[in-house]
Amino acid sequence: MTEAKKSSPWVWISLALIIGLFVSFILFLDQNIVKSGRQESSATQSTGINTKPVFDFYTVLPQRKVEIQDTADKQADIPNASNSKKPVAGRYIIQAGSFQRMQDADRRKAELALLGLEASIKSAEVKGETYYRVEMGPVSDSEYSKIQRNLISNDLDFFAKSIP
Repeated sequence: MTEAKKSSPWVWISLALIIGLFVSFILFLDQNIVKSGRQESSATQSTGINTKPVFDFYTVLPQRKVEIQDTADKQADIPNASNSKKPVAGRYIIQAGSFQRMQDADRRKAELALLGLEASIKSAEVKGETYYRVEMGPVSDSEYSKIQRNLISNDLDFFAKSIP
């Protein structure tokens, strides 16, 4: 054989020495971990400390009481004018959206038109800002039911107001 292909016996000896040192280091660490674990367990057993959590809220909770002061106003109820009028059954106005931009309201009106619903856009002034409401109606009970099913099935938010 040639000189380049021969392996020196020192390479094998140094490799065996490195492997032996690594195995002895692992065994040394293992013994230290086992020894320290035994010391901790004997210290825990000798002091008698319970490491389990203690839940005492079953006894503490019933002892806690909160005083609630009666702050109910003794004033007479103020009647709401809108509740005093009885609505006429069968007439509704349905609002299918309220938008700050006219383009958004027009887009919603077009969506409703594609569903076969006729809507109108009305502007309203709220706290100094103009809102554009998309409304349908007034409609009867039967028309309201059809429109409601149609809007719900197409995931469009709305609310209805009964009118006199």
